[in-house]
Amino acid sequence: MNEVQTFLLEGRGVRGALVRLQETWQQVIAQHDYPNDLKRLLGEGVAATVLMASGLKHQPKVSLQLQGDGPVRLLLVQCSDDLRVRGMVHHNDYRAGQSLLGEGRLVVNLDTGARNGVFQGIVPLSSARLSVCLENYFERSEQLPTRLILTSTERNAAGLLLQVLPDHDPETGDFERAAELAQAIGSEELLAAPAAELLPRRFAAYDIRLFEPRPVLHDCRCTPDRLAGIVRMLGTTEVEELLADVGCVELTCEFCNRTFRYDEQDAAAILRGESRGALLH
Repeated sequence: MNEVQTFLLEGRGVRGALVRLQETWQQVIAQHDYPNDLKRLLGEGVAATVLMASGLKHQPKVSLQLQGDGPVRLLLVQCSDDLRVRGMVHHNDYRAGQSLLGEGRLVVNLDTGARNGVFQGIVPLSSARLSVCLENYFERSEQLPTRLILTSTERNAAGLLLQVLPDHDPETGDFERAAELAQAIGSEELLAAPAAELLPRRFAAYDIRLFEPRPVLHDCRCTPDRLAGIVRMLGTTEVEELLADVGCVELTCEFCNRTFRYDEQDAAAILRGESRGALLH
C-alpha cells in the first residue's frame, strides 16, 4: 500500500487526495536511527509532500523544507512529478516531549515543468504541528482554504488533503462541512482502511469521483553518475589531498545514509571523464 488516491466532491468545488505509505516510508528511514518523535515528524512531511505533488491539473515537483532554531535544524523532503520521494532530518539533542520546531520558517518550492512554472512560498513556523504550518502556507501563498490531516508511525505514513478548487466560491460552506467530516477520521482508519472504502464512507453525503490511484516510490537519486559529478566538483587538488590523507574519497548520501568510497584508480578515472563505480559501505 504505497499509493496516492485523488478525488473530487462533485459540484462542491472541493478536491482531495489520500496517501498511504508502508514500504516506501520504511525505505526513507531504513538507514537512519532517528528518535521516534523525529520519525513521526518526517513521516508527516513525506505524506504532505506527496499530497502536494498529486494535483489534479498540475503534478509538480515539490520540495518541502523546515528550518528552525529548535531541535529540528532542517527537515527536507523532495517528491518528483512521477511521485518518487525522499526525505531527511538534521537535528540537535532534545528532551522527550520538547517541541521539535521552535521558531523558523517553512519553504515550499513547486516546479510544474512549464515556462515560468517555478513557485516558492515562505511562511513562518506558526505552530508545533506541521499540518497547521502547511494550512497557513496555502492560505497565505495560494489563498486556497486547505485542510490537512497527517499521521505517521514507524511502519506507516498517511495523509489526507482537502482543498477548495480555485474557481469555486469558498463562502458556500461546502469546504467547511467536508473538512469537518475529514477531521473525524481517526489515525488507525487513515493508515489502514482501503481508499475505495474509506472515502465513499466518510463522504457519503457527496457525489465523490475517485481517480486512478498512483504508486509512490522511494527514490534516493545517489546514482553513479551523480556521485561521479560530485567528485569532479571537488576538483583535482582536493581529491588528491583526500587520497593522501585517508586513502580514498568518501561520500555519504544524507538522504539514504549510505557511504560510497572511491580509491585512487576510481577517482583518477572520474577526473578523466570516465565513469567508474564506488564501493558501498
